[in-house]
Amino acid sequence: MTQLPALIERAAPRDADSDAVPVVRIQKMIFAEAASLGASDIHIEPGRSGTRIRYRVNGLLQQTTDLPRWMHDNLAVRIKVLANLDVADRRAPHDGHISAETAGGDDYRVSTVPTRWGEKLVIRLLRRARAAMSLAELGFSQPVEEKLHAWIRRSQGILFVVGPTGSGKTTTLYALLNELRDEPLNIVTIEDPIEYEIDRITQIQVNEKSGLTFARVLRAILRQDPDVILVGEIRDADTARTAVHAAMTGHLVLSTLHSTDSICVMSRLTELGIERSMAAGVILGVIAQRLVRLNCKRCLEPDYPRSVYLDCLGISHQDQGRLRQSPGCPACHFTGTHGRTGLYELLDVKGRIRELCASGTEAELRRAAHEAGVVTLAEQAVELTLKGSISVRDAYRSGYFGGE
Repeated sequence: MTQLPALIERAAPRDADSDAVPVVRIQKMIFAEAASLGASDIHIEPGRSGTRIRYRVNGLLQQTTDLPRWMHDNLAVRIKVLANLDVADRRAPHDGHISAETAGGDDYRVSTVPTRWGEKLVIRLLRRARAAMSLAELGFSQPVEEKLHAWIRRSQGILFVVGPTGSGKTTTLYALLNELRDEPLNIVTIEDPIEYEIDRITQIQVNEKSGLTFARVLRAILRQDPDVILVGEIRDADTARTAVHAAMTGHLVLSTLHSTDSICVMSRLTELGIERSMAAGVILGVIAQRLVRLNCKRCLEPDYPRSVYLDCLGISHQDQGRLRQSPGCPACHFTGTHGRTGLYELLDVKGRIRELCASGTEAELRRAAHEAGVVTLAEQAVELTLKGSISVRDAYRSGYFGGE
């Protein structure tokens, strides 16, 4: 932000309540800087002495500059006006949306919460280009891509994409829809919120306050002759039951679920009250995914992690000479990372796998998946680590390392 500090310095506190405060220019500069850095989120955090501006880039929060305390409310009001939020109510959380036409760039999702020193705002950048990404652009290998093509052309069943927040689940779902939207199908999505607009697809926004829940909308959609239904997230028992029913009655359902890996999906569905035999009968497959940060090649150096990480990852001490990390340099903005790559674990639910999903233990299911050739997230992370592409610490954060 080369111009922002100078702009802040020229704005005197006496101008705080006047039109002279260049808050519009400051807001535009913040948004532009976030876009140029490839940030996924903007954090505007008020504190005792000032407001901290941070961007999440490649999963890491980077601090850029501070705003004077007196300037915070003006900036918050400006962003809330753009997002059509109630500027007078500062004591309750708010969620809003800024369209690309209004902001002059990307779409943005705005969330505010009241804090001790004012409203904290977190703004998610919703790049429209991501909605048009293909499976190949997401980094899927050719065999995996072929499997996904086969799954999404089934007439019924459920395909789950699982992983933590920020792992790219929604982007993967949109890529799957992009493979189908030119076909003669009635495709409907239920989302909270609608992150990307897609032509020729019916998209429905959930509104919990008005009673428009995932489950209620899903039941209504089943009377709309759908072929493919995307449920943004299965988060409660009612939605889970309705989604399973839809998959059993001639519909292809795509959805996300918070699960550690592909094997843990059955446990999660059981927690939501779905009988294992019923779930096993409708699940086509599970994609578990993570995004891992790639080491910056400009500042790459040997890595000497703690033994506990090596033991957990199953890396022998003889291989330690192959490990690399990046401490940070001007080329990577001192983050030590340069972009991210995806790890994808596919569980094809058929044959012996389907039988164990219905009645086997998790340990038995893991062994059968291994025998079927499933490459786990952990194994993929270790492979990248031994190539020097990612650090041991990022590999450790990426996968499930539980035993049998």
